[in-house]
Amino acid sequence: MSTADAIVAEFRAFGVGLGRDKFCARSARDIVDRCETSDVGILGIEGFYLTDTTTIPRLDHILDLSAGMKAYDTARQFLRQGEGLPLFYEFTFQD
Repeated sequence: MSTADAIVAEFRAFGVGLGRDKFCARSARDIVDRCETSDVGILGIEGFYLTDTTTIPRLDHILDLSAGMKAYDTARQFLRQGEGLPLFYEFTFQD
């Protein structure tokens, strides 16, 4: 199991969605912090609205960090931009 997989597994109890891989803003911030301390690169973060039956991607709330995978402050700023919105976040990590 990679370090990124271990981080997601640690937070999966707080996750939602089919794979329990979408996280509320608080858990998403904690995941970014854990990635930074574990030196795990984040390739991207996507925001979603969730209902009981549907996952709706928020196309204007996607962060591409593939050019600077260790831009943890940028990731935190991105999550702050979504404050107050009922978004859940999914991460793509560097393998």
